[in-house]
Amino acid sequence: AFAASLLFSIKANPDFPTLFALKRVQEKFFLKLKSNPETRVDLMSNLLNSRLEELQSVFDHKSYNYILPAASRYSTLAGQITDLVVVNNLTGKVDTIKNQFLDHQEIIEKIYVAYPKNTDNVEYKYIKDDYNYLGLYLDQLAKVK
Repeated sequence: AFAASLLFSIKANPDFPTLFALKRVQEKFFLKLKSNPETRVDLMSNLLNSRLEELQSVFDHKSYNYILPAASRYSTLAGQITDLVVVNNLTGKVDTIKNQFLDHQEIIEKIYVAYPKNTDNVEYKYIKDDYNYLGLYLDQLAKVK
């Protein structure tokens, strides 16, 4: 049963809290195994794709009460990636990460535009924050030479 839970948790989204928690533990474990900054950025970049899929999923399923934690996890990880690239002067990773951020901005903008704004739910602001944070992170990456 535990092995099945591990397998299913790989694609878990925040609106399935138990499996999602297991997924996050696995991610943190694998991240700790990566001590080289470049391989760490690669893994974190893959995780950022997962964070975006999670944000998209909670939006698609109208699980709006999960938007804030999903958006927060996304922007936090994007910031950590940026810091890792900048602090370690990983010039070879800049273009890849910049392109990822630009691609993600397009997707996040589509989610933001489609998000219902005529309700009491104001979680759409956190989606816009993710978009804006990526802009700030792109500015930081532009300074890595």
